[in-house]
Amino acid sequence: MSQTDELRAGIAGGRAALRVALRSAATAAGWETARGTAADGEAGWSPRQVAEHAIPAEIMLAGKICAACGCEGPASPLAGSAFATPAEALAALEAVGPVFDEAVSCLQDADLDNVAAPGADGLDGMSVGTLLEACCWHLADHSAQIMNPFT
Repeated sequence: MSQTDELRAGIAGGRAALRVALRSAATAAGWETARGTAADGEAGWSPRQVAEHAIPAEIMLAGKICAACGCEGPASPLAGSAFATPAEALAALEAVGPVFDEAVSCLQDADLDNVAAPGADGLDGMSVGTLLEACCWHLADHSAQIMNPFT
């Protein structure tokens, strides 16, 4: 398996973990309940805030990856980034996943060293490989954040 295929598989795994977390959130109280204070930053977010951040981020990352490879990024399939319920977040995840996957489907290992163009997103100078790794991590990290029973 190529490194690119491994990264795509990691992203699929992260997305599967987020799917499980969202389904878990659908059966638990607290979709809107913050897990901390504003001083905690992202660690204090409610499950809703996590979903509203993590799901649209996939489209942003796909655009950054495509731009680094000289391609036009995908259009977002989302009408917005507010998800009033876990079901809305799950539907958004199911819409975003295939768009991201299609956008990165033609990547080869030779593309992993391409560097992202400057922007206001804090991802300047990251390689395509690093952006794919970040997507894996981002999905897994925020899935765990929603699932964490110790908050």
